[in-house]
Amino acid sequence: MGAAALSNEELLSLLLGSGTRGENALDRARSLLADHGGLVALAGMSGAELRRERGIKGARAAVIEASLELGRRLSTEAIAPRDLFHEPNLVKEYLRRARGDGAQERTGALFVNARNRLLKDDPDIYRGTLDRAVVEPREILKRALLANAAGVILYHNHPSGDPSPSREDREFTRRLATAAESVGVRLLDHIVVGRSGCISFREAGLL
Repeated sequence: MGAAALSNEELLSLLLGSGTRGENALDRARSLLADHGGLVALAGMSGAELRRERGIKGARAAVIEASLELGRRLSTEAIAPRDLFHEPNLVKEYLRRARGDGAQERTGALFVNARNRLLKDDPDIYRGTLDRAVVEPREILKRALLANAAGVILYHNHPSGDPSPSREDREFTRRLATAAESVGVRLLDHIVVGRSGCISFREAGLL
């Protein structure tokens, strides 16, 4: 009946190939999804995190990581990667598809040229703890200048799923906007990404 007829556990068990002592591949897949809160949380794990799981070493981890990355790329293919990023709705849709998962808070940036065309998506400027990420403006601006970017769209995810900006999010955005202006780079927006949706600082009047 094809792959579409299989459950998440069955699909993951095919990628695992085999189980561990006391567990077949399907049992191991069920345990992995249950332990990490489902497929979305699993998709947010890095290769190093996957390899720490029992029964996932080397090649198996690489296959699972590659499969998850293919899924992310397929989900964003409808939005041309170098298209115009001049509307918050387009940016939010791109980020919701590409960065809407993860059990760890991550800060990234979209670097665009003067016409708001995407030059580079830099997703791992900083990885934080489970509830917050702290990153200095200079690291983001250094990468913007290296990319020859005219504008920056900052983004980070909230592992809780709630995209409401925190007090720290607002304070950091103000600091980054001031620092960016001083080096001739525009902070165009800050998007907070959650599983329930995205919030644009510009749309919300916070920038």
